[in-house]
Amino acid sequence: MTVRFTLIFVFGGLIIFGCQQSPTPEIRSPTQTQLSTATSQLDPDVEEYAVYNALLNSKYANKNTRQVLIMDQTRLNKPKTLEQDLSSIQEHTPLTSELVDSFLERNQQPYTLKPILDLDLEYQLLTQEEVDKFQQLDEASNWKLFYKKYPDTVGFLHLSRVGFNRDLSQALVYLEHYHYEQPITGSYFLMTRNSGRWEVNEIMAWNT
Repeated sequence: MTVRFTLIFVFGGLIIFGCQQSPTPEIRSPTQTQLSTATSQLDPDVEEYAVYNALLNSKYANKNTRQVLIMDQTRLNKPKTLEQDLSSIQEHTPLTSELVDSFLERNQQPYTLKPILDLDLEYQLLTQEEVDKFQQLDEASNWKLFYKKYPDTVGFLHLSRVGFNRDLSQALVYLEHYHYEQPITGSYFLMTRNSGRWEVNEIMAWNT
């Protein structure tokens, strides 16, 4: 699986106006100024939902899917092997330690998602209690009732929290998909922010 990375370099000009009676203006490095300004205008908690939007639209916004069902609590399915998984990813991709550390820190505790996603299809946040109601029957029956209540869906999804590098130009997120008659799938995605838009790269997937 090939992962493509996009690096964006922004260069700006610095125009200095001066006259004999004016004090000499302070000259700052354009790169430092732009980086500081760009970073200060970005909020990780806001960009987190922008990452979710880009990922879910990329994978599910098509004519065959009317809505997605998302668990309202973030989680990781394999916490015991999480660091091993991330270490393996780093061996095969240019995933930085900074990004991995942020991902681990932000996923120490579950987080309740807010209903503020901006998707190109309908979505609904589900509680664990709503899903547990279907677990009292055998697998075939509970999925039959599930799809009767939630038609035109693709099962339900779990999202992790999103880790970021320092300037919020890269993000790491985990998505898990539960659906009947198909294996559970889980994937890590490296996201790259390009001209204000998040682009998706799948970097590791598993199923069971």
